[in-house]
Amino acid sequence: MKTKLILVALIATFGANAQNIFQDDFSTYFTGVDLNNQGNWSNNSSNPGGLGAAIGAIPNNADVLATPVSYPDYGSSINSIKISPDSDGCGTEFPTVTSGDLYVGFILNLSNAQANNNSDFFRVMSGGNFNTTFRLYATPAPGAFFLGVSKGANGNQINFTANALAYNQDHLVIMKYTQGSGTNDDLISMYVDPTFTGGEPAIATVTNNVGLDQAGSLDRLSFRQNWTDGMPTGNAGLLSLALTWSDLAFSLGTEQFDANSIAISSTNAKNGELTLQSNIAMDKATLKIVAINGTVIENKNIAIEAATNTIAINPIRSAGIYIVAITNANGKRFTQKIMVN
Repeated sequence: MKTKLILVALIATFGANAQNIFQDDFSTYFTGVDLNNQGNWSNNSSNPGGLGAAIGAIPNNADVLATPVSYPDYGSSINSIKISPDSDGCGTEFPTVTSGDLYVGFILNLSNAQANNNSDFFRVMSGGNFNTTFRLYATPAPGAFFLGVSKGANGNQINFTANALAYNQDHLVIMKYTQGSGTNDDLISMYVDPTFTGGEPAIATVTNNVGLDQAGSLDRLSFRQNWTDGMPTGNAGLLSLALTWSDLAFSLGTEQFDANSIAISSTNAKNGELTLQSNIAMDKATLKIVAINGTVIENKNIAIEAATNTIAINPIRSAGIYIVAITNANGKRFTQKIMVN
């Protein structure tokens, strides 16, 4: 059995805070290829969040890009995803939120926006792919763009930011959806480029409570781009969902081990062993192995000596590429891609 070893130090999200319910920094995905079928992302309308593939003769597809994004005290990542017209309506599910507040944050960097004809490019849904709870729009200003939000069904009033946002700049966009007890009292609040560590601002950048509520079981989202008119161009990353403002933050500020401090061989991975050569010792560490489709193969506590270590794992029966992450007790992390043939 021949094994190809790829040494790549990546920033990975293999955990979440107590009130964080979903995070994806896209850093463990293959770049230059579709987001569809990486992790739990799908453009298949039969899957949660999937709204269909690109529709045009020359589709752009929602690719994963080796384009870094960051925002102070929120997070940073080496990868992001492509935003463009005639791309995939690519989405995913998240743990259901039935009441209270849901915070949704991500970094957005646009290079172009089109005159908007009520075409949202991001949405959160409730209980089904076509029951949209709230939507995000972009429309151009002279040399810049505005962002807008609306509730519920397509055609509802869109409220846009009063100030235009610069192109080709990482902007932190946080949307807060507050579910009330009635049928038309839910509120969407959007905060653009806040001082994140200052906590939730007293006044939102823009709010909207117009329209019937389509909520109750928020459980999926989509970068809905499989259209041409009104779709912006750029990239997005560091997607996070939480029940509180502070828990949106990524642990992506996590310090990384030097890329040469650990090397992993998967020669015996099919037999349930990893060989780990380390020049540092760790009394307490966690080992996590994830397939590129998001399936967790192994997640266990280990100890590592500053020597050659043989680590017992669940046998990897299927050939392919996997991500191995090792995190020490202080949160310092090492990641490496391995290939099992």
